[in-house]
Amino acid sequence: MGIVIQKSSFETKKRHQERRSSVEQKNNEIPVRYQGDIRRFLEYCHATDQQDCTESMLDYLYVSLKEQRVKKNTWERRLAAMRKHLSVVHGVDFKAEPGVANELSAMRKMFNEEQHAEQTQLKGKSAVDKQELLDMIYKLPVREKAITYINLITANRPSEMVRLKIKDFDLEGRTLSVYLKKQGTWHNKRLTQEVVKAVRDYVKAFKLKPDDYFVGRVYKGGRYESVEVSEIGYTKALQKWTGLTGYNFRKSQVASMHEAGADLPTIAKQTGHKSLEVLSKHYLSVSDTTVDKFL
Repeated sequence: MGIVIQKSSFETKKRHQERRSSVEQKNNEIPVRYQGDIRRFLEYCHATDQQDCTESMLDYLYVSLKEQRVKKNTWERRLAAMRKHLSVVHGVDFKAEPGVANELSAMRKMFNEEQHAEQTQLKGKSAVDKQELLDMIYKLPVREKAITYINLITANRPSEMVRLKIKDFDLEGRTLSVYLKKQGTWHNKRLTQEVVKAVRDYVKAFKLKPDDYFVGRVYKGGRYESVEVSEIGYTKALQKWTGLTGYNFRKSQVASMHEAGADLPTIAKQTGHKSLEVLSKHYLSVSDTTVDKFL
């Protein structure tokens, strides 16, 4: 009996240690989206002959605000990237440095001053007339047509598009299961008959299998490779095909559904938005077309 208890205790301690190790490893991961901002920060440190530390971080943020006059959302993104970098690489504990918090608070208040008003103005990706977009998509080759159709109708983010696999489609039921990376959940979206046909044509033309990536990669000779392309690579391809980004597509679908009379919960069900407030604030606004009707 004593041996069993000792074994159980040993396994528990081992599991606790593995848990702490896994959590620490996860906390020390630096997201890929931060890499560009971190690189620019380190280049700034080198150019100004400064150490990679909190003081140079504050200096860089001040220059970003006063001289480079970056948008506030860009400023906040830079801050998040540098905080992560300094905490992981140099073990900086920002909670133990109240002076840093005070300076950051003061800089944020500067954005409220009239001279920096334009830096708080948000200009997201604009919506495009959906019918014009559909007309353009219809003329694309079979693969490009299927991919852009899906991106438009589902209002998927680039992170969702590149992870789609053929097995995620239920073409008979006209649904698509999408992994929402931002929320860490799966979500079902509806498809139209036209989109289903475009996907069927694409699958048939390239002989795609259930485990193949929906976007994948196609070489000049037409050879398809089942690989998860990068979000940047996908965005570049979409711009090459249409001159637009995935967020132009996403916003166009939201605007079109809204103008057709769909309420927020209905739109959110298709787009996968978790917050109706975010959907309303960042995606819905009175369009110029609507204003023109009353002029």
